[in-house]
Amino acid sequence: MSTRDNNILQLRNIKKYFPVGRRFLKANQWLKAVDGINLDIEAGTTYGLVGESGCGKSTTAKMILMLERPTGGEILFEGEATSNFSKVGRRVYKSSVQAVFQDPWASLNPRMRVESIIGEPLEINTAMTRKEIRHKVSSLLEEVGLDSYQSKLYPHEFSGGQRQRIGVARALALNPKLIVLDEPVSALDVSIRAQIMNLLEDLQKEHGLTYLLIAHHLATVRYMCDRVGVMYLGRMVEESNTDELFDNPLHPYTRALMSAALPSHPDDDREEIILTGEVPSPVNPPSGCHFHERCPSRMDNCDSVEPILSWPSQDHSTVCHLYRE
Repeated sequence: MSTRDNNILQLRNIKKYFPVGRRFLKANQWLKAVDGINLDIEAGTTYGLVGESGCGKSTTAKMILMLERPTGGEILFEGEATSNFSKVGRRVYKSSVQAVFQDPWASLNPRMRVESIIGEPLEINTAMTRKEIRHKVSSLLEEVGLDSYQSKLYPHEFSGGQRQRIGVARALALNPKLIVLDEPVSALDVSIRAQIMNLLEDLQKEHGLTYLLIAHHLATVRYMCDRVGVMYLGRMVEESNTDELFDNPLHPYTRALMSAALPSHPDDDREEIILTGEVPSPVNPPSGCHFHERCPSRMDNCDSVEPILSWPSQDHSTVCHLYRE
């Protein structure tokens, strides 16, 4: 990991195992959704977490949001371990760490008016009066590009992009420090994605927000992120600042991801990498390097020796035998 003094969130060897096939209250096997990842997120920046579906990105986000309890490891927020938080500390943490989810239709209660959707966190977590809450809701709506009169409407009366703006307004209500963006634009029309991404960037600058962006769309990641981590089968395989990662991907899996993404220009000439086989089961992952069965650069020791973290350059790390020191 890189050494930064301004990290707002740190994950240290975080694991999340789910029991499979319980018998007599004991699990026969464990599904290793997240298997010992480390990352640092610097305050005021956007960190991107990428990888195929099922690699553990969303499970990592759920642990950060305290929707899942880690099986092992530690989450630190502003230098303090979240496992040591008191009941009050946990409440403050949950106010400081908010989320914007992928599907703005599924994440908004269709039976509630917008003023209640955005105002509910304020009602529960603050001592604001109803008049103050109404004023705050109107202010938040205008901040995300909607009109205050729309607070009386229901979610079905908005377009997909407008509903996502409502989700952003709700996330901002408690003045958070960190917002987890779980595929925030993937369910939107292409014409709307840039608007929401620009809105998120403007809000970040205005409020000094930190983002953790969970995404599979690499163009979104390159546009928004300062730093990127690549996950495969519950593990981090590469991490770097965004430009370095896209210009010089090191891990064979990262190179394959880049190859599969649409080019930014039709005339771009890129290496085409076709991965063989399917993603292995996290219940029974391969020995050695988890990626060795599909890796085009596989070596003799990849199936038996687990690779260790290497730093081919000062701010660029990978877990691969190709770069062992």
